[in-house]
Amino acid sequence: MDLDKILENEDYAMDAGCTACVCFVTKDKIITANAGDSRAVLSRGKKAVPLSEDHKPNDPKELARIQKSGHSVFMERVDGTLALSRALGDFGYKNSGTLKAEE
Repeated sequence: MDLDKILENEDYAMDAGCTACVCFVTKDKIITANAGDSRAVLSRGKKAVPLSEDHKPNDPKELARIQKSGHSVFMERVDGTLALSRALGDFGYKNSGTLKAEE
């Protein structure tokens, strides 16, 4: 299910967005997923172990994806405003009808 497709039909969602981080823990695995700069960290002993990576506009892969979609990065922000490169919602930044959601 494409959550953005569902949110896009809600009146309040056009100018709003959010980050997300989820963890699924089983007996022998931890599976994480994130969008934006929400972060998963595991405490192992007294050490922090990162389980996810922030989606930031100045990351080379994210920058290439942003530019491919017709947007730019300046002041380390998408179009000078958005401080992260992936989110749920924020439809003003998802206006390329030719790209798949993951692009």
